[in-house]
Amino acid sequence: MSTRVRRTSFLFLLVAALIAAPAAAADDDQTFFYNITTDETWAAGMALGQASKALEAGYDVVLFLNVRGVYLAATERQQDTFAPTGHTAGEMLQAALEDGARVIICPMCMEKAGLTMDDLIEGVERGGPDVTFEVMAAEGTVVMSY
Repeated sequence: MSTRVRRTSFLFLLVAALIAAPAAAADDDQTFFYNITTDETWAAGMALGQASKALEAGYDVVLFLNVRGVYLAATERQQDTFAPTGHTAGEMLQAALEDGARVIICPMCMEKAGLTMDDLIEGVERGGPDVTFEVMAAEGTVVMSY
């Protein structure tokens, strides 16, 4: 099997898994907490794509942007397109907000990145240990990291 065929097959299977992930009915008390530490297109796109499917299935979703993930919320930062969706991570993040996701940003990481709340898309919340620990430790919360 050629490398091109393997890559195409892998991409197809990955996209199919992403689409089928939330096949079960949503649990009213279930929250998915996505810890996004990167602005790399593929990893961030996968996290945001999965979060989108979780929202569609009726789950509560929290997206926590920290380390380089804070750049995803910056309005003036150029981003590459995530091929399976045709959207940038920033566009996917905006759509998640509009669909009811809660987006929390690490204030120390934001400061280190040279960003202020005025540099971010509307709706992003300033986080901190009192905010993130409460959400991550809540009963019924599943934490995933990208």
